[in-house]
Amino acid sequence: MSRLLESGVRWMTLSAHATYGVALTRVALGVGVGAYVAVNFPARHALWGTGARWTTPLGGHALTSDLALTVGCAVLLLVAALVAVGWRARWTVPLLLAGWTGLTAVNPLIVDQGQNVARILLLYLCFADTSARWSLDARRRTSRARRRGSAAGAASSARSGRGQVRNLVHNAAVLAVGAQICLAYVLSGLFKLLGEEWRDGSAVHYPLLLPQFRPWPALADLVAGSEWLVPAVTWGALALQLAFPLLLLQRHLRTAGVAGALAMHVGIAVVMGLPFFSLFMMAGDCVFLRDATIARWTGGGQPTWWSQRTGAPRPA
Repeated sequence: MSRLLESGVRWMTLSAHATYGVALTRVALGVGVGAYVAVNFPARHALWGTGARWTTPLGGHALTSDLALTVGCAVLLLVAALVAVGWRARWTVPLLLAGWTGLTAVNPLIVDQGQNVARILLLYLCFADTSARWSLDARRRTSRARRRGSAAGAASSARSGRGQVRNLVHNAAVLAVGAQICLAYVLSGLFKLLGEEWRDGSAVHYPLLLPQFRPWPALADLVAGSEWLVPAVTWGALALQLAFPLLLLQRHLRTAGVAGALAMHVGIAVVMGLPFFSLFMMAGDCVFLRDATIARWTGGGQPTWWSQRTGAPRPA
């Protein structure tokens, strides 16, 4: 037990994990929030402004100032872009959380679970180092480190007490994101088991008959009319959600599980026309990608490449 505890302490404090995955989560949330605001900007008055006053008795808080709504949406769009590129992420991520929470609270009738997931993930990301990779912050820190000749200095800082605290907070946030996604999948799968249509393999057929889930009618008819594709997708999605936490326990199964989850959400986005829900869920899936795996995919597995661009040791 003591060895297990010691191993856990080392894992939490010696290095920051899932830095690439957290960066992908940051980019996906920034792009998703920005795209959501941009797409709905022409209809902002009907969704959150004077045209949404009828939602007030139902828990809405329609904004009565069109100018304030317009300025607020523009600022939120700007903050989302800054988060996506990783500029001053320590401050812009909390600002994005505040703006997104405020916007989605105005009209609860148009809020779906994808937007709720995005809000929860942004809360956790406030405690993570979201700009360690693929960000303007990382480029600025690397340039500063080079000027100081700090390849050794960066390693020394990572071993210091302050660096260990940062790693602890970051890794705790990563675990919180992972637990949230696992919980969402497992609970969704358990609720699906209560439905007879999910157990007999026909559940996917029915939503594709509804007009709001048919952005491409020909594609929806192709899927809904297939005698083998409907049960395969129904049972496949159910099995993936229930088994997702178990797949994470083994390295190769983890890759397959994450790939399956990403493929499932791409299918939901394209076939059912739910791009923002899918993007926000995919943002959470990214934290399960190991740094070493992404470094190999992007060519970062070479020691020279890694040290030249980050001034840090290779990811494990």
